[in-house]
Formats: sequence, C-alpha cells, structure tokens
Amino acid sequence: MGIAEVKSTQTPDPEAETNLTLQVGIKKQPGATIDHMKVKILVEFYDMVADKDIKLTDADVNYEWLTPKHDWTDTNPEILSVNYLRPKMRGVSSEAALSETAAAVKPGQKGRAAKAGSLAGGGERRYLGYRILVYYNDKLQAVQAEPSRLLQLFPPSKSTSSP
Repeated sequence: MGIAEVKSTQTPDPEAETNLTLQVGIKKQPGATIDHMKVKILVEFYDMVADKDIKLTDADVNYEWLTPKHDWTDTNPEILSVNYLRPKMRGVSSEAALSETAAAVKPGQKGRAAKAGSLAGGGERRYLGYRILVYYNDKLQAVQAEPSRLLQLFPPSKSTSSP
C-alpha cells in the first residue's frame, strides 16, 4: 500500500485560528488483494508550542472517508479527509479573565496577577505540520510528513505493535 497524494487546504474561518483539511489518497499496489480490516492509517498533526517545542496537537481532529467503500477492491486510491481545527484563543474571554483577575488583585497581593500574566503567553500553540503512516497487516507500508523533519524528530515504528 502507498500514499498516492496529499492535498492540503486551509479554509478561512473567522472562528478558527487554523482550519486545515488534508485529503490523503491511499492506494494498493497493482495486483495486490487487500483485507481492509488489516489496514491502519494514522494521521498525526503537530504544533509548535511557545515557538520552541514540537508536540502532538491538542486541536480538534476529525476523520472522514470521502470514497464510499474504502475497501481497495478497485485500483483507484481511497480518499481519507482529515480536518485539523484550532479554535481562536478565547480572545475576549481570556481578556475578560485577565481583567477579572486584575480587578480581584488587592494592593500587597501579587500571587494571582503574576500567575495570570505568565499563563497568557506561555503555552501558545500553532500548526506546524503532519505525519501520515500507513500500516498493513501490522507492518509499515508508507510514510509521509510535512515538514519532512518530523520524520527525523519522530521516526515511525516499523509495526503497530512495537512501542
């Protein structure tokens, strides 16, 4: 099995910081018979955290098959759509929370205000990229990543049962 193509589409969304959809075409090798129960496809999204750390995303991720059967009986690739949605930081509410915190501070009490200030910019996440792994019968068949350095940072397991 292999990855035929990956199309990335970013949708402008006033409610989201990032609304991105990947369409992943998964194809079988010519002449191969595929037991669709033995296919495992992992699509992992990664974020840059505070401009220094790379972590698996905590954004909303949803999978949907665009091809009706996805059983690989035909030679055409089966298309999986994967959506990454990071809602906008609750700009108004976090501002309101900071104002609330500031209003609650009494002279001589520094604890809460300092804590709120350090949380404000500390863990900001933004979309970095993705990694796609295709396994068949527990063995790695294909891998693709954007940016490709994600494969060096997070090398794929050769099988789904290895740690």
